[in-house]
Amino acid sequence: MADALPYREAVPACIHAETYKYYFQRERVIPLWQALERRYGAVRMNGAFRMMEIEGEHFWLRSVVGGNPITVLRRRGCPAAAIAELHEIFGFEGRRE
Repeated sequence: MADALPYREAVPACIHAETYKYYFQRERVIPLWQALERRYGAVRMNGAFRMMEIEGEHFWLRSVVGGNPITVLRRRGCPAAAIAELHEIFGFEGRRE
């Protein structure tokens, strides 16, 4: 298909209300988590579940250790501006779900 996107990363996947998964090329994962940590605070590790997480004001960012995909759980009342900022970090400027 000529119109098919080469990577799933171009489309956030809504898995259920207010929970989204974002897929990235392997080489982008670590730099993205570093950018998320600079913006939203320290990454916490949960070794028992092999999860890494950042809890922010508007959402939680979670992933298995290694970081792909990144799951975003939006908090109630998460404003559009917060999602726009996150999408800018992810490189999804101008995209809508």
